[in-house]
Amino acid sequence: MKNKLIKYAVLGAMIGSSAVQAGFDRSGQSTAIILADGNVVEIVSAKIAPKVTGAYTESAALLGIASGDTTGDVTPSFSSTSMGLRLGITDSIAIALIHDSPFGADLEWAKTGKLYTGVKAQMKSNATTALLSKSMGGATVYGGLKNQSLSVTASVPFVSSYTIDTGSDTSLGYVVGGAFQKPEIALKVALTYHTKIKHDYTVTETSAAMGTNTSALSVSTPSSINLDFQTGIMANTLVFGSIRKANWSETEATPGNYKTLTAAAGGKSLLEKGTDTTTYSVGLGRKLNETWSVAATYGYEKGLSATTGPLTVTDGFNSYGFGATYTADKVSVTLGVKKINFGDQKVKTITAAGTSAATMSSNSSLVTALKVAYKF
Repeated sequence: MKNKLIKYAVLGAMIGSSAVQAGFDRSGQSTAIILADGNVVEIVSAKIAPKVTGAYTESAALLGIASGDTTGDVTPSFSSTSMGLRLGITDSIAIALIHDSPFGADLEWAKTGKLYTGVKAQMKSNATTALLSKSMGGATVYGGLKNQSLSVTASVPFVSSYTIDTGSDTSLGYVVGGAFQKPEIALKVALTYHTKIKHDYTVTETSAAMGTNTSALSVSTPSSINLDFQTGIMANTLVFGSIRKANWSETEATPGNYKTLTAAAGGKSLLEKGTDTTTYSVGLGRKLNETWSVAATYGYEKGLSATTGPLTVTDGFNSYGFGATYTADKVSVTLGVKKINFGDQKVKTITAAGTSAATMSSNSSLVTALKVAYKF
């Protein structure tokens, strides 16, 4: 069977499974375009509509919180756009440019009258990756540089009206990978490594107790390994999947003033050092005719069952996605839909006035995405 007959089913399902992740990991850092055939340009636009709510499960009378009070929705909707371009230089050499937003966060505890009211966090990133590939028979090696910008703002009113603004920093990392392909059975296996990228800031911190100060802060986005695979199982049908390991133990943010202000609780990190995560996805793609192809996916990330602060409100997930692609001549249009079911998360804060905890449960997100690809 020819890979070109069914590849768009895979692309459609990837929008529904790994093009938009959960939590801080936004894009999945796909490099699949470097392994495409010929010259192609593609744009993916996604709308993510999470709903994360919970209830306070421990009372703190001095804080005006009673057990059972609801938190309200703490996660605003957001949009994401990524773009890719591949050019074949020779029969065996190609280049690609990929622009995406690999990491991000948008959180706001907006319900009034509660301890966490006004807690906000926003992380923005943009990355442009330039890749060069060399094919040798069925094997391909590729690599290149990633230019990434990252900024973080946050406010934690119950810690002396604390706020922080890092501004934006741009730093370089690199990407290396290799793949094996056997087109006659639609077999493709690719392994890609993304380095961690360190960002150094002069941050501005403000608080009622310490005023406004500037200080140095370093934050690293995690290194990761992506394993992507597909293989035909019958005519015009294939199974595919991915495994992504992200090393969040490399990521932590401990601003100096925030650590001082939380000294009574042992000196806290604003962004606690994470635990490495592994995300799995598997799917089935089917070419229906010369125009239409479809695919369905299932994704999973194990929860860590750890109590966190109010900037981390979900723990693991499972997801179900569906994609359909319409192909006409050199243009293909794909619509993907994914439902993410988040794992429950307990958040807890200790202040001089008492202890407050909330359990975020039964939460989900709906992702819709549109992908347009043009071969030339």
